[in-house]
Amino acid sequence: MTDDIIRIGVLGAARIAPMALIRPARQSTSVTVAAIAARDPERARRFAGKHGIATVHTSYEEMIADPEIDAIYNPLPNGLHGRWTIAAVRAGKHVLCEKPFTANADEARAVQDAIRDSGRVVMEAFHYRYHPVAARMVEIVRSGELGELRHVEARFAAPIPHVYKRQAPTRCTWSARSPGPSPSRSSPHGRCCAAPASIGR
Repeated sequence: MTDDIIRIGVLGAARIAPMALIRPARQSTSVTVAAIAARDPERARRFAGKHGIATVHTSYEEMIADPEIDAIYNPLPNGLHGRWTIAAVRAGKHVLCEKPFTANADEARAVQDAIRDSGRVVMEAFHYRYHPVAARMVEIVRSGELGELRHVEARFAAPIPHVYKRQAPTRCTWSARSPGPSPSRSSPHGRCCAAPASIGR
């Protein structure tokens, strides 16, 4: 890192990259998207020009070997996640990997083995885990407000850019059930089922 700025390289000119990384990074003074590599170097150059990325590498190998890059964002096709995450860790890079983290449990164990004692941070890009709504749900469950949870249901829907342009706004609903009969309505926690919560844009 230079001057406490994390320099991120993007593997692949993926459509998710602007929404998931490039635009959010512009809101931070501690992160910069510094480089990109794609299977088609010309596509990488066009992507870099469009999004203001300074460096274009001609291969994934060249990208992860770049000493000026601190971390790799891996939005490659799902079947390549494990392979290139391991390669990046072995090259000394931190990794933010898109979902799914790996193709199967064996590959996940291989990533774990590569990470062990590496000193690198490797994370799956489940952004909701760090959203204030998720933190609030955990807080409610741990507070005991709902009682002992016996059953939880969750539903999630999100628009996919360039595919469902007219899709309804994002919705997230959940319900939780605690055991025993319904408490009286006068109870401060007067439900055996938590009312479904909806989060929309």
